[in-house]
Amino acid sequence: MKKMILSEQQLDRILRSIQTARLLVIGDICLDLYWYADMRRSRLSRETPHFPLPVVSEKASPGGGSNVMNNLHALHPGMLRCISVLGDDWRGWLLRRTLEENGISTEDMMVSHAFLTPCYGKPMRKGISDVVYEDPRLDFENADPLSQADEKHLIRKLREAAQDADAVVVCDQFRNGVVTPAVRQELEGLAVSGKTVIVDSREQIGQYKGVIVKPNEVEAAAALGLDADTIEVTPTRYESLAAALSRKNGAPALVTLGSQGALWASDGMVTYAPAWRTEPPLDIVGAGDTFLSAFAAALAAGIPGDVAAAFANLASAVTIRKIGTTGTASPEEITARFREG
Repeated sequence: MKKMILSEQQLDRILRSIQTARLLVIGDICLDLYWYADMRRSRLSRETPHFPLPVVSEKASPGGGSNVMNNLHALHPGMLRCISVLGDDWRGWLLRRTLEENGISTEDMMVSHAFLTPCYGKPMRKGISDVVYEDPRLDFENADPLSQADEKHLIRKLREAAQDADAVVVCDQFRNGVVTPAVRQELEGLAVSGKTVIVDSREQIGQYKGVIVKPNEVEAAAALGLDADTIEVTPTRYESLAAALSRKNGAPALVTLGSQGALWASDGMVTYAPAWRTEPPLDIVGAGDTFLSAFAAALAAGIPGDVAAAFANLASAVTIRKIGTTGTASPEEITARFREG
């Protein structure tokens, strides 16, 4: 197994090349909503035997594929478009506004009366101490599949937009989301025609053929019918799994191993890209989105897959230091982190 260590010359080339890269994101975007409750203000309800959560502030941020958009935007690519579906509801309106405030275009996003804008509502409670606890999330998800009319419209938009893209990034997160079997078939057809297609899928990674897949170790094991709990998370143990997934898929596979780094499997060879050593405190929420974005941007810029994986590790080493937020990594931050060693 080869090892890939990123050089400063390679880093400089990647960051310059991304400036002309053209990227298209398609998939599930959602809204992350944080409601902060001060329990010192809570009083027992007269009507029910409960202490309510007195919300004193709230924060909205892009989640899912829209956080991937945020991370790609921070890298300053030459083109960035996103195809997705939003509901005709207040969550969709707020998500669009949040993205536009960040400088991200929403003109390719469809609005459907038959669709619910996905949202993760996160009640955060605080008392006398400074410790903040997160209550169980309130998840807004679609109970029914995307309508056939919306599906056909989305596929038409995908065909048109993909013509101008160097790479298509797929965020397949929800069971009843944007990436339907018909959309997946269209993506596989784009890959057959020579388009670079990179897929991140929470539950369906084993269903894709002929595209570059980017699962974590749990998703990779599941795609091969294995139980990740029985496999030690080390590059040596996962080398054969990455190679097997690439053979099964008929295209390269990139398996992330958390703090261990990532494995790039292509043409029967596996290359190990170690993670950057980062001391606590750390916050890994959103690190996978940063990794996917950096990898896809580098690949779209013509960078080889193993080098792109090493670059993605470096970008993630920036965002895991940003506590309490799903942060992004700018070229300046990535360069500074590289020079720290």
